[in-house]
Amino acid sequence: INAEYGEMSKDRNLYQNLSSSMFPTIHGSDEIKKGILLMLFGGVPKRTVEGTSLRGDVNVCIVGDPSTAKSQFLKQVSDFSPRCIYTSGKASSAAGLTAAVVKDEESGEFVIEAGALLLADNGVCCIDEFDKMDVRDQVAIHEAMEQQTISITKAGVKAVLNARTSILAAANPIGGRYDRSKSLQQNIQLSAPIMSRFDLFFVLVDECNEVTDYAIARRIVDLHSRQEESVEREYTLEEIRRYIAFAKKFKPRITPESQEFMVEEYKKLRQRDANAMSK
Repeated sequence: INAEYGEMSKDRNLYQNLSSSMFPTIHGSDEIKKGILLMLFGGVPKRTVEGTSLRGDVNVCIVGDPSTAKSQFLKQVSDFSPRCIYTSGKASSAAGLTAAVVKDEESGEFVIEAGALLLADNGVCCIDEFDKMDVRDQVAIHEAMEQQTISITKAGVKAVLNARTSILAAANPIGGRYDRSKSLQQNIQLSAPIMSRFDLFFVLVDECNEVTDYAIARRIVDLHSRQEESVEREYTLEEIRRYIAFAKKFKPRITPESQEFMVEEYKKLRQRDANAMSK
């Protein structure tokens, strides 16, 4: 196995090959594939001197027009990830996502029933139709997305439970179509606090382009007519799973150059947001 990891780590196009091997049936959207791959690798969780926990998990939101393979990304991640829960925002309540206190039929005592985020601890929680969630249900997952815990105080039961999960969400824009003339926040029905908890946002716009449309149509026809031959993978899903598990054992450190670059980019993003709001 170590020889296998060694061979994979020598691959100069490893990043590209891993992302394309994970989603071979989806045409294009390379940036989204890479973003989801980074989410699966995850970051490094830390604890400050004061004892504050800093999450290492990455939360990703895909916003886009209908029929742009958003749900397909979520389904493939839920099939690939060893520990993953797939749920729909429209059909999920706050208790279903976090936890509920119910009365045990046999003992008559109150017990905690785990929701999707608790069941996906140390894994991924895929939430489709995220924009159609009730506002009160969205508020319930604020704590889980940032502090990675879920606090419960109900029926005499008081507990703080771990929800160390990455969230992969898919949402539709207001009115069904993404309006390029408006900002991201004006296009989706999400509050500022919930948006701030996502690390990566990807926008999928369904544009009419003869070349792209032909390539997508050709891809779909190939998949339906000759399923096995049309799927090209550099690495198998099992190899990718093992490589991700191996990579998670390392704790990388950020270089001074990367620190400077991130500070500068953050300043630019803040400036761009301020300019957009002033308009």
